[in-house]
Amino acid sequence: MDIGVEFSKGEEREDFVGNKVRPSIIFYPKDEGEVAKVVRYAYERGIPVVTWGAGTSLTGAVECNGCILIDVKYMDKILEVNEVDWYARVQPGVNLEYLNRKLAEKGFFLPPDPASFFLCTVGGATANSSGGMRGVKYGTFKEWVLALKVVLPNGKVVKLGEPLRKNRAGYDLVSLFVGSEGTLGVITEIWFRITPLPRRKTFTVMAYVKDMEEAGRVIVEVRKRRILPEMAEYLDREVVKALNKHLNAGLKESDGGLMLFSVEEDHLEDLLDVLRGNEVVVAEGEEAERLYSIRAQSAIALRAEAKHMVVEDIVVPVSKLPEAIKRLKEVERKYNVRLPVIAHIGDGNLHPNILYNEGEVEGLFEEVANIAIELGGSVSGEHGIGTQKAKVMALQLLKHNGREVLDIMEGIKRLIDPKGIMNPGKYVELAKKYAEGSGENY
Repeated sequence: MDIGVEFSKGEEREDFVGNKVRPSIIFYPKDEGEVAKVVRYAYERGIPVVTWGAGTSLTGAVECNGCILIDVKYMDKILEVNEVDWYARVQPGVNLEYLNRKLAEKGFFLPPDPASFFLCTVGGATANSSGGMRGVKYGTFKEWVLALKVVLPNGKVVKLGEPLRKNRAGYDLVSLFVGSEGTLGVITEIWFRITPLPRRKTFTVMAYVKDMEEAGRVIVEVRKRRILPEMAEYLDREVVKALNKHLNAGLKESDGGLMLFSVEEDHLEDLLDVLRGNEVVVAEGEEAERLYSIRAQSAIALRAEAKHMVVEDIVVPVSKLPEAIKRLKEVERKYNVRLPVIAHIGDGNLHPNILYNEGEVEGLFEEVANIAIELGGSVSGEHGIGTQKAKVMALQLLKHNGREVLDIMEGIKRLIDPKGIMNPGKYVELAKKYAEGSGENY
């Protein structure tokens, strides 16, 4: 095969949580034109195409067997940083941490910070609409993508959107592709909105709480007091113990775990007032950076605690956090498993981590997702759907939105990808199959 693009035999890979990726061939394009050649080749032959950034998916979003794998590692250039219009134009293989280092040299940053920021590519983070610890203030990637260039399934290249803060020309196709998990096309360029680095003095506040429900109550009070932290995180006792054991974090192992906040100086006293009665540590500088790093490595520490780990990712309204936390503890007791919780608690995003050595946890997994659905939340806030969450995504859409909404999504997929070659058998496509077999009428 010679289409003018570097390739290799399809050796097996694994994503971050061990899902198998078994391509028949791996292409390494260096630019958009080469991506278009590969996709056109696949389209003409009806071969599935999966795009690989850094393999940090947690939901099976890059699983395949016999696909063409497009590895974008050579498409790693920062093409432009516009210091007047405040955008950065980049290729999809750029590492997120590297991009923010280069932006910081010019006084800017791209706020979303998934825990895999030091590993992930910006293309993968965009395709997944990833979030992170700063999500409580800055949101997820969908709030920060202005425009895209995409190779469609037929090999044609389109530009979606404009590098402008305001643009009302037509349907919002940028938002359609952000978070589409590679099922509609291959992203080849991204225009990110960037913002100046904060100038106000900030403090990191660590508070040890008596229990998880207290953490939920604290966040409700923070919202009532109109305090807007840059970061509002929670780690339960089991997570803290794992960090101390595997990463020598040096944290106190209180019964209720700990909360981490990052706030500007003018919010500090109000936050300390909310936290009155709890043991509190206020940090800045190197110690603040150390605490941020510890939180970012929480999942790595937990993975060393059991043979298997399933990372849940649910969102509930902030007002329902105390109820959600109470129900998670009930589920943990019911199934007699370890269910340590890491949370972006400031925006209601909970990550219960199912730790087990043997057996099946599908029933537990679905019960956790149902807590979110029943409380008016979502089965995924930032990790995506892939294959892992297609069934519970179907249930959420059927209960909250109705079958017609899922039909619309499937119709969009068929319209853009009529041969079904782009990352097939996942996300909307798989959710629709689950919905058809659910017996639910909505």
